[in-house]
Amino acid sequence: MAKTIKSFCIVINLLLNCIFISTGFSQPSGFIAMDDSVKLMQKFYQTDTIVVVIPDGHDLKPEDAALIRDFVFWKEKPFYEFRHESQPSTTDAGKHLLFSGPLHTFRQITAGDLPVTILKYGFSFNGEQFCQPEDGFYYISDNADQLYICRNGEDAPLSYLGYLTSAYQFYILRGDRICFSGFRPGGGKTEQMNNLDDLRKSYFGKPIRTKYADFYVAASITDTTGLASALPEFDRYVDGMCQYLSVEPAGVPRFETYFYNTREELQYFIAAPLWQTVYGKSTGNINHVTGVSMTICRHEAGHTIIGATIGKAPSAFFDEGFRQATDYFFSPEAYQHDLEVFRTHHQNLTPGLITGKGVEFFRAMENYSISGIFVDYLIAKTGFNEFKDAYAQHTIDQLISKFGFSWETLIENLNKDLSVQ
Repeated sequence: MAKTIKSFCIVINLLLNCIFISTGFSQPSGFIAMDDSVKLMQKFYQTDTIVVVIPDGHDLKPEDAALIRDFVFWKEKPFYEFRHESQPSTTDAGKHLLFSGPLHTFRQITAGDLPVTILKYGFSFNGEQFCQPEDGFYYISDNADQLYICRNGEDAPLSYLGYLTSAYQFYILRGDRICFSGFRPGGGKTEQMNNLDDLRKSYFGKPIRTKYADFYVAASITDTTGLASALPEFDRYVDGMCQYLSVEPAGVPRFETYFYNTREELQYFIAAPLWQTVYGKSTGNINHVTGVSMTICRHEAGHTIIGATIGKAPSAFFDEGFRQATDYFFSPEAYQHDLEVFRTHHQNLTPGLITGKGVEFFRAMENYSISGIFVDYLIAKTGFNEFKDAYAQHTIDQLISKFGFSWETLIENLNKDLSVQ
């Protein structure tokens, strides 16, 4: 069973000084080079306190506030002070400000400080309007003391967090799709921006449409052996996943999948610094895959199907574990493979791995198999419907308590039942 790569791929040496980039790669034609050292982002978070400014009459959802607090994982987290725009503060001098909320509802933001034009229900850039609820932008000021993560609709996701934006100063997104990336234009230098829609048109051929997806293949990929038969198989995979989850396919958004010739080209399109190693990535219904790999494609699609029909994962461990466990429905060999990995690396399974941050989980590829075996075991103990409800409501800890378990007892019982010493 081929190994797959986590959609939200984070490496442990993030932001460390020793960054190694392949000298044999040149950036794709037409792209503005990334700042692989992510200097502006590092500088913004190199502070003790960050003031999160919210428009009057608006409140951050708890999950959005948690995402903002948890963004920093490579050093000690700063303290976050959340306040509304009109709340007086005499202590902001020298503090870094993070503006979050619909841009058009702020009243004290100076338009000249931004690379976008504020409109009544959104914003525009270079004459193009972005006024849908899911439209948003990310921008760090030149001196890195102000960060804007603004989307028009309060219920739209903070998509920039899914991309770990930082290699560029400025991004514009339509939902889960990056439209522009680059550095703030100055002195008429509009070439400092990547127009991703134009670059996609020149890089990819015409879409191949199936029942559930539109597939875009890089024009530079010449060997597409087996693709014609693999794409209908993808549709059968979607049907099978929906059957396993007991959900209707109508609840699954239409997939948009891009096959790239190299992982470096993929990373330029998703603006991921090249010292990361990202072979596949799923953001909403958009999947990015290196090569014509249906294994990675199905892996990323599995995340999308679960997220759209069951709910957002409570943690990296259960995000990957639930998706991994779905493989066992399709293939007994997948379970046997993961079981062997589990038996070899069972010592990795601890309460800390289960409840910890994603950065801990993604230290080792074997944790994918470990989480899959654990989730499969948990489902057998609690029942599938109860597990799905707890997964969606982020109450798995209450679920195991209801059945008289703790993380420690579950791990102990699992090892005993699998005859792991």
